[in-house]
Amino acid sequence: MRFAVVGLGIGEVHARVLSRMDTAELVGVCDLDEGVVTRVAEACGTESFTDTDALLSDAKPDAVCLCTPPKTHLPLGKMLADAGIHVLCEKPMAATVEECHALTEACEAAGVTLMVAQKKRFAPAISFLKEHVGGDFGAPISLNYRYHPGQVPKDWFWQEDDGGGPLVENAVHTFDTLRYVVGDIKTIRGLGGNFLNAKYAPQIDIALGLLEFENGCIGTVELGTASEWCVADEEFYLACEKAVVRSRGRFDQPNEILYVYRDEQEPRTFTVDYDGEAGHQDFVAEISHFMECAQTGATPLVPGCDAVKSIAACLGLKRAVREGTTVEL
Repeated sequence: MRFAVVGLGIGEVHARVLSRMDTAELVGVCDLDEGVVTRVAEACGTESFTDTDALLSDAKPDAVCLCTPPKTHLPLGKMLADAGIHVLCEKPMAATVEECHALTEACEAAGVTLMVAQKKRFAPAISFLKEHVGGDFGAPISLNYRYHPGQVPKDWFWQEDDGGGPLVENAVHTFDTLRYVVGDIKTIRGLGGNFLNAKYAPQIDIALGLLEFENGCIGTVELGTASEWCVADEEFYLACEKAVVRSRGRFDQPNEILYVYRDEQEPRTFTVDYDGEAGHQDFVAEISHFMECAQTGATPLVPGCDAVKSIAACLGLKRAVREGTTVEL
């Protein structure tokens, strides 16, 4: 399948992964920064473009990894869909719920596959939790998810109509993981503010959220750029009816699960190797799944109609913090 990558921030990882996949052909990469696109193209053995129209006309991809800032996802995604090109759209899907719906509808109308790149659904640790929660672990009861990246000095990241700050651009991973493993969220309350990034005030940079799920589970989330990249990590603690489980690891690479069944009292572990080439395994699984869906017409694990709910949760927490209210989703 012929792939191109547009946007070479996280898109550089997409490009490097695609260049090593036997089932995909990387036919081009595109970015506004000529220096960046030249470097990545040379490293991946493909063509470089600084114009999306030229990429489409010359490289003729079947699918595109859309890795530009969120504000551009709708116009670029619609352009790709109108050209009959399948779209793997990086998270967050868009800045607003309305834009998410519009992108979903554009791809549906064009008959192309749209999948949102919520790669944590393909992380082995998260897949392990998905397999056991609600099964042999029993129903989820309470949880805490701490997800603190480091600082991001990029203007688009903080703009309300673009990245939306860390409570959207980063936290969408947290809410998507929770929805995938535990279930849909019913209500959100929150506390937070701008504590470390006065330059980007009044954008919220740190927040705590109190969640109630549709299935009765309750939980808290600790989100925002409270950490620094050299020590950034994550931890997900979940108490279920029949087991207690904790997943943790480096930021975006949960590699250790400790769990115990309540009737055994003997801790067990599940570990994941992210060293070397294994560090990109989540991306490989994500792109492989997207490719299969594009080729067969199957519904992807993260279609637009589902990804929009995670955006709604992010925006719900921001509203809860700003208005001091309980937000119903």
